[in-house]
Amino acid sequence: MIDTIKEIPIKGIPFTVEFFIVLFVTFGMSLIFTPLMTFISRRIGAVDKPNERRINTKVMPSAGGLAVFLSFAISTLFILPLIVHPQLPWVGVGHPLAPRSQLVTYTSYILPFIFAGGVVVITGLIDDVKEISPKMKMLGLLIAASITWFFTHARFDNLKIPFGGPFLEFPVWLSFIFTVFWIVSITNAVNLIDGLDGLASGVSVISLFTMGIVSYFFLPSPNIFLPITIFTLVAAIMGFFSYNYHPAIIYLGDTGALFLGFMISVVSLQGLKNATAVAVLTPLL
Repeated sequence: MIDTIKEIPIKGIPFTVEFFIVLFVTFGMSLIFTPLMTFISRRIGAVDKPNERRINTKVMPSAGGLAVFLSFAISTLFILPLIVHPQLPWVGVGHPLAPRSQLVTYTSYILPFIFAGGVVVITGLIDDVKEISPKMKMLGLLIAASITWFFTHARFDNLKIPFGGPFLEFPVWLSFIFTVFWIVSITNAVNLIDGLDGLASGVSVISLFTMGIVSYFFLPSPNIFLPITIFTLVAAIMGFFSYNYHPAIIYLGDTGALFLGFMISVVSLQGLKNATAVAVLTPLL
């Protein structure tokens, strides 16, 4: 992994420096976009009224997740591809690399995740503006999960039983069911903890940062796409978090909570399922 991350300097600038610049830019965009979303949220009616799950005593803008999504999408679609070289595709822990496969560009890797994440964001935004039925919300999540399964390698294809247990391979139909169930479950778990100032965003940062470290140092493959995606998302969340910790001036809303849950679920399917289950589900206990 270390050799992989050093292979991409542009004009003599080490990749590490370039990547930290990208993180800083992502953080800055989120820092700028979030106040704009405060204004936009009120204009479109995406507001959170006081209820038993909230500590706010007044109406609060609740489309802050748009700032996170836009910052992340701009960085991953337009900035990171300028500094990241293609690599062999990651196809799971059981089969870390596909040696005869063509190299995959970062754009082709991230685009399906952004598209599926966009479906989740739109679903959440509609719910923030005008509450939709649980069935309609579930439909949006099912569409996003299906896009992920069909167009990426983020699948629940196998499972390693801990403590020396066997390595289980799943048939295609079971892989699809498990993948959809995993994505929907983790997404809703994060959405459930979005009730206090900074809680969902804080838990997401801790979970993602931990997964980023694990993916960089401990996955059995130089899958550089995964950690840089994770840390870029962390930078986007941190820009928003500056306005979301107590006393918050804007909330993630379903727009952001569903998106963060979705992203945690899909990055975890690339070798980090056990760590994610512990990190995300523990706050619910």
